[in-house]
Amino acid sequence: MTRWLYIVFLRARSLFRQGQVEKELSDELQFHLERLVEQKRAEGMPPEQARYAALHEMGGVEQIKEECRDMRRTNVIENLRQDLGYAARQLRNNPGFSAVIVLSLALGIGANSTIFSVINALLFRPLPYEHSERLVAIWATLPGNPNLWDPPPVAESIDWKTQNHVFDDIALTSFTEDSTASGIGEPQPIRVQYVTPDFFTLLGVKPILGRIFRAGEMQDRTLSVVISSPFWKSHFNSDPKVLGKTFNIWGAVATVVGVMPPGFAPFFGNRIDLWEPINPAGDMFKSRTDHWLMPVARLKAGVTLQQAQAEMDVIARRLEQAYPNSNQGVGKILRPLHQELFGWAGGALYPLLGAVGFVLLIACVNVANLLWSRTETRRKEYALRASLGANRRRLMQQLLAECGLLALLGGCLGIILSFGGIRIFLLLAGEFPIAGGINIDGRVLAFTLGVSLLTALLFGLGPAALASNPDLNSALRGGERRLTAGSRGLTRHVLAVSEVALAMVLLIGAGLMINTMLRLQRVDPGFDAHNLLTLEVTLPDGGKYAERLPGGNRFKASPRVTAFHLELLAKAAALPGVSSVGMVSGVPTHWSEWRSFSILGHPAPLPDKRPFTSYNEVSPGFFRTLRIPLKRGRYPDEHDAPGAPWVVVVNEAFAQRFFPNENPLGQQILMRYENYHVDEEHPRQIVGVVGDVKEFGLGENAPPFAYASYLQQPAVFPGGRIVTHLRGDLVIRTDSGLRGRLPDLLAGVKKAVAELDPDQPVTHIMTMEEVLTESIGDSRLYMQLMGIFAGMALLLALIGIYGVMSHFVAERTREIGVRVALGAQRADILRMVARLGVTLTSMGVAIGVGLALLSTRVIGRFLFGVKPTDPSTYAGVAAALAAIALLACYVPARRATKVDPMVVLRYE
Repeated sequence: MTRWLYIVFLRARSLFRQGQVEKELSDELQFHLERLVEQKRAEGMPPEQARYAALHEMGGVEQIKEECRDMRRTNVIENLRQDLGYAARQLRNNPGFSAVIVLSLALGIGANSTIFSVINALLFRPLPYEHSERLVAIWATLPGNPNLWDPPPVAESIDWKTQNHVFDDIALTSFTEDSTASGIGEPQPIRVQYVTPDFFTLLGVKPILGRIFRAGEMQDRTLSVVISSPFWKSHFNSDPKVLGKTFNIWGAVATVVGVMPPGFAPFFGNRIDLWEPINPAGDMFKSRTDHWLMPVARLKAGVTLQQAQAEMDVIARRLEQAYPNSNQGVGKILRPLHQELFGWAGGALYPLLGAVGFVLLIACVNVANLLWSRTETRRKEYALRASLGANRRRLMQQLLAECGLLALLGGCLGIILSFGGIRIFLLLAGEFPIAGGINIDGRVLAFTLGVSLLTALLFGLGPAALASNPDLNSALRGGERRLTAGSRGLTRHVLAVSEVALAMVLLIGAGLMINTMLRLQRVDPGFDAHNLLTLEVTLPDGGKYAERLPGGNRFKASPRVTAFHLELLAKAAALPGVSSVGMVSGVPTHWSEWRSFSILGHPAPLPDKRPFTSYNEVSPGFFRTLRIPLKRGRYPDEHDAPGAPWVVVVNEAFAQRFFPNENPLGQQILMRYENYHVDEEHPRQIVGVVGDVKEFGLGENAPPFAYASYLQQPAVFPGGRIVTHLRGDLVIRTDSGLRGRLPDLLAGVKKAVAELDPDQPVTHIMTMEEVLTESIGDSRLYMQLMGIFAGMALLLALIGIYGVMSHFVAERTREIGVRVALGAQRADILRMVARLGVTLTSMGVAIGVGLALLSTRVIGRFLFGVKPTDPSTYAGVAAALAAIALLACYVPARRATKVDPMVVLRYE
């Protein structure tokens, strides 16, 4: 060990104290030389002859120095330093050549770093909580179907805490929910998350001001809230005295008790404004009918997920025996929290990483082509170095050093470009999970460095191999003047074909996505979306609109709810330019409830075998406002009041699936509040069948759907914070276009709402066309990103084609001059050059089609109405790419026709 450390010390000293070590070596060799000279003189030799004999016997001082350096094994680093210095001078002397290569690499590396930054933030980086690898989500499996799961009853978390031996703690959290805040300026929408008091402790996060919830705090007429840092800054101007301040939410008074630190990431969505406490042990959850909170548990140190799953299986069987009504056939499933939140991201983002990988490959091929051409122009230099004793390894090292320097410069510029790339990605993606956490960190830098070094090898090995094997006789005799490029020209042609083929794959991918968007825009949504304005007015389920009844998790709706909606509809209908208005609990593609039901008069299914339907509540004028066609029966109208028989209107998909051989009109169905496992108090009679509406998006089939009149809602609702009867989207149809009159129309609606309730905001203001566009957001994002990547690939491929053709013309200038002198016409020369361009482009397109057939299947789930092998897309992209590539060949071909044979022959 001591000898090894001594060797390391000597080598480090040789590397970092090179001047001193070299002086010591020179002094030592000089000492030995003088001693040997003295010995020779003592033997009777004259001084000059003695020195000559001593030098001859030593074998040469410089040779000995080289041997000593080799023994120290630091000459590799020294040679690399020299090669990098020489490479830097070469690149500085050729700024145009260097700039093209660095920019080409920066585009490819920057695109890869951008997409990897997104993947890193979602998939590789641990959740920003203490020991996040021990956090798991707990779900309840559906009876009879263990592959599907829902949130378990809220009260079950109390049972788990007392019976388990594998968790440190268990907390509950809701999804992101919309609410309304007033009393701190103009009424405005906010985003809320409901959590149990131990939620923040479980995550290991502490507030920067104040405290977290106490065990006894829960939703009430006065409630405590913890606010986010952005909400604190925007609404309270970062006031350090914010604790104890109040505002109104859900019709109740909220008191600020804490402020969370900046960057605290919520589970769902980009933004959370505040957190409210939930008490799972409260009376309101004892019925075990609430399924709207997600349990999050922290495994004890040393406990595996499999051990925890085994214990939860035992607990599930106990609960099944204790509560057969709610837990019969219900199991429990544990999933790592990271996988639960972001497991979906891999399938969406890895295809994009593959696409930018193609861009980088094209950049590498392009750079290799440029370096190959430049290497041939330096053949004399490499031949001279080889003739002076440089071996193949030394020559390859020199060119690879240049490639590595170019790749590192491209990587540095690529990192700079990736900052802008992340901004562009988030701008295109709209609301994206943990958008604030997508940044450049150490893992992204390491990835970029690795990609840069890999690209250096990819584009540098071929030219380096060429440089390391120079033809000394040909080069030193001036043999660079050749009529053809031989195998080296063939290599450049193969590289150009590769660029076209790779670009073809990305262009076909972009073409398929564009084709998808065009087809989606032609889809009939089932209603007339023109001249429609939508806006949301959701009433709070507390205070004057709805109140919780004692003795259970029930709500009583106030008559003010119906009065508010009726008055708002009347005021909106009276606005200038409005032709009709309607109200719905969720506009198509935005929101709908999911309910099971049974058909009276049909065999009653088991509770876990009931069919499901989507469900919304509508006003009498809704169908006419959206112009949804009536197929049979009638629309709901003003006579469908609370005292009249309850009615429902279904769509054609519902009628065809559940009444295939009978008339659905007059049939009665009993709806069930699925989140609470409670049936409605009255069955509903089907009085009409309407056309299908694309409720889940233009790219999805219309589901079975049931529309109930919002006038016929129960006076008492089962549990839950959000009651569908209180949620309302106002839909307004104008008698002409919205352009120009939208500001006045919005002002009129907001004034009408303020007259009815000054604390009620108007939110989610969109035209129906914007709503439909938003529903195809994933496909649109893929189209935009694939279009950007395909554009980059096309640009790089065209540069490569242009470079190959320019080199071809320059290389055959003498031949072209001779042909012109012998009578060749310009059309003949143009045809000769264009023939090569056509050949290379055609081969690239053909190979690209084959590659696309294999690779475009990965984006199949984002396509609509078009197959990954759509022939029209392939043909259109091939024709467009061929035309653009041939255009890139035109300039070199035209330059070839202007070669002056007299100049060429005089030079010869």
